[in-house]
Amino acid sequence: HRRIAYLGNAMAGRTDRDRMSGYHAVLHAAGLAIPEGYIHHEPGGHPEEGLRAAQHFVGLSEPPTAIMCFNDMMALGLLHGLHRAGWDIPRDCSVAGFDDVSIAAYTRPSLTTFDQPKYRLGAEAVGLVLQLLALPLARQQAMKPQVIALRGRLLARDSTARRES
Repeated sequence: HRRIAYLGNAMAGRTDRDRMSGYHAVLHAAGLAIPEGYIHHEPGGHPEEGLRAAQHFVGLSEPPTAIMCFNDMMALGLLHGLHRAGWDIPRDCSVAGFDDVSIAAYTRPSLTTFDQPKYRLGAEAVGLVLQLLALPLARQQAMKPQVIALRGRLLARDSTARRES
């Protein structure tokens, strides 16, 4: 794909900024331009916002061939909206989400998504809080922020396909 759009959640703050930053970085590294209208935000992360966003992408003079969504719920609404507009997914446009909600594997087409290690994220967070609470207040306040990176995985399903053109 060379024409890749991003559908974001304007209400998600840092999470949306981080995901959009990754989108920018990958497209820049690949030498791909981001045309006007290829970054679109809706005021929420539900299927309704994805459905509404479909009208935006369908209306572009040169529509994207792939759309990365802020989350799976928006992607599910987008799939529905693109289907309503007569688009064949993934032939006309590949769609991918983020989070691997349980229904993503059962949609038609099944949704390609990025699966975060949710259990491990929660366990790490609780472990850090417990470590922090075990320290005296003065040491807690002197602590520096920690960054812990956990590896997720791409679950390639039927909503995406290789594009040769």
